[in-house]
Amino acid sequence: MSVSEKGALAAGTSLQGGRYVVEWVLGQGGFGITYLCQHTGLGKQVAIKEFFFAQFCERQGDTSHVTVPTAGNRELVEKFRRKFVKEARLIAGKLSQAPSVVNVSDVFDENGTSYYVMDYIEGRSLAEVLKKRGRLGEAEAIGIIEQVGKALAYVHSCGINHLDIKPANIMMSRATGRAVLIDFGVAKQYDATTGEATTTTPVGRTPGYAPLEQYSLSGVSSFTPQSDIYALGATLYKLVTGDTPPEATAMPKDAVLPYPDDISAPVRRAITAAMQSHKEDRPARVEDFLQLLHSQPKPKPSPKPKPDDDTTDIDDKPEVIVVDTEPKPVSDSETEPPRRKWMPWVVGAAVAVVAFVAVMLIPRTDPDYVLNNPQEMVYVEGGTFTMGATSGLGSSSDEKPAHSVTLDGYYIGKYEVTQKLWKAVMGSNPSDFKGDNLPVENVSWDDVQEFLRKLNAITGKNYRLPTEAEWEFAARGGNSSRGYKYSGSDNIDDVAWYIYNSGSCTHAVGTKSPNELGIYDMSGNVEEWCLDWYGSYSSSPQRNPKGPNSGSDRVYRGGSWFYYDGSCLVSNRSGYASDYCRKDIGFSLAL
Repeated sequence: MSVSEKGALAAGTSLQGGRYVVEWVLGQGGFGITYLCQHTGLGKQVAIKEFFFAQFCERQGDTSHVTVPTAGNRELVEKFRRKFVKEARLIAGKLSQAPSVVNVSDVFDENGTSYYVMDYIEGRSLAEVLKKRGRLGEAEAIGIIEQVGKALAYVHSCGINHLDIKPANIMMSRATGRAVLIDFGVAKQYDATTGEATTTTPVGRTPGYAPLEQYSLSGVSSFTPQSDIYALGATLYKLVTGDTPPEATAMPKDAVLPYPDDISAPVRRAITAAMQSHKEDRPARVEDFLQLLHSQPKPKPSPKPKPDDDTTDIDDKPEVIVVDTEPKPVSDSETEPPRRKWMPWVVGAAVAVVAFVAVMLIPRTDPDYVLNNPQEMVYVEGGTFTMGATSGLGSSSDEKPAHSVTLDGYYIGKYEVTQKLWKAVMGSNPSDFKGDNLPVENVSWDDVQEFLRKLNAITGKNYRLPTEAEWEFAARGGNSSRGYKYSGSDNIDDVAWYIYNSGSCTHAVGTKSPNELGIYDMSGNVEEWCLDWYGSYSSSPQRNPKGPNSGSDRVYRGGSWFYYDGSCLVSNRSGYASDYCRKDIGFSLAL
């Protein structure tokens, strides 16, 4: 066999005694080469990353063996090879359950170097997507950043910083439509747990994405989650503008980046907050950054007039002037001060107006509407099904392992909860898109609990959120399931409002086709909160599971109007803090 000009293994090269066969090179960097390989035992394609320090490594003659010709460099190369292996084991271990993080399935030594085997993500990097399409729409960009942010939050919870977030390290899976975070090599260069100082090798400093502290050699203590948050904000800037941000060392303090006119204020504020020069000024957590993407600024109080202003102070009480249209006879008393007999009437009217305004500001519920318009519920007969990433569905690690679940019968809402019902119960409407028959959104899990408490007090029933297992069983069609990928069809446009057909907004419930049980919008329109804490699956069979006993996030399901088709798969799952709300998250009732 021969070796390619760049030192990569040639197509047809066997690894691990023929278990893996190289097909071609997917990518090559300063510390490694990534190959597309055939897993001969499983008959599927995988990606294999080889440690190859381009600055010092060579192939020995026409063989596959890797050597370091200069003896003085061997210790340094071996140091980084150990880091490479540690990276692989870390991803295979701590990060194996991380959402939207590439899965590592094997690590081995061969040819005088090391390799690790990853799931092959068929698709394109965000860098390739941008090169072909130009800048993305805001809703699409936010959806991608939220998927990456969720992965990054999990990575941070494991005590790890990625330190090389950029479009080239985010893959868009063709199979699921989801964004997947790859390449943790740089993170290991700065792993504080090793106690090793950083080297002078300029890794993790991609211009435009690396924060100022990554240009310093002060050691690993200078890197925190805020370093990744800077890069995440820079990546969002690239997605919505098509332009790479200025390098951190060249960006003046308090610089204002240019934006196209159609970029919303929340997105601009979030990027500005994330890309502050001093890391202490950035959001402390990824979740805080994501929250900014949907937040509205608090109105500023009106400034109090200065003494020399030609305005009336709020404490002044101007005289009320009443114009009398009735002609009066002229009399000697005309020059006397008028008797203000009308003043009690004016005061009484003012009190009445204030009282009326106060009443109008009190949220007004409509219990009669709730009682006279009972919710349409669909009975889901009990049964047993396989929950999780079954054949043809998602491959995200948090959907694995697929496992058997048995449920007793229950009721679930035929439609997502509408704004009309929410207003009737709560007396207010938090939704971003307004309309009685639109699904309520911009409600947190905690908000939903208060709604349920009031709804049950009015109806005398015991409505609740569905458990995650109940939600998935119903979405799959229960005992009538035909094995569809989405809730009711393999053609997503038949059953779901999602990023490519929604027009960047919600739609009236029940306007797409229902699933096998007659339930609407379980794929798309708005994501739906579930009862459970968000956590890892167990491989053991379960009966009426309710998820982990505790956690930091609550589950939501189903995809929405601004997510890709992969997020609308019946197995897809994610979670957010119970106080988190967004303009594409709503819910359905269970009973």
